[in-house]
Amino acid sequence: MGSATATASALASPTGSPLAKASGRLDAEVPLPAGFPADIPVYPKARLTAGASFTSTGQVAWGMEWETTDDPGKVQAYYAKQLNQGDWTLTVNNQTNGVVYAAAFARKSNLHDKGTLAINSDAGVTTIALSLLSSG
Repeated sequence: MGSATATASALASPTGSPLAKASGRLDAEVPLPAGFPADIPVYPKARLTAGASFTSTGQVAWGMEWETTDDPGKVQAYYAKQLNQGDWTLTVNNQTNGVVYAAAFARKSNLHDKGTLAINSDAGVTTIALSLLSSG
């Protein structure tokens, strides 16, 4: 990204940090919602393209979507490893030829912290959809 583009992106961003504009097959990058747990793994070559959080009755819910041009099998392997270590456990619900993947995950130390992960691939773009409900 050239410096003129980086400067324009920084000026357009409400937080002042440069966010990637739509390019190639990927949508524009959006900022990470405040309070998103730092121990949730984020695929390193993915761009956050949608994210929101909602608070109600002492719980926080996040809905996130990332995009990458990496192969869905590589993304699935990353999440299978990362969400099966530390304070997380992962249960795969559906896997079809590396194109469709659905899983549930939960925090071992607080089973009220749980979420879903879906990985889909279409036209060379792998989409990672993650939802998380946390007791705050």
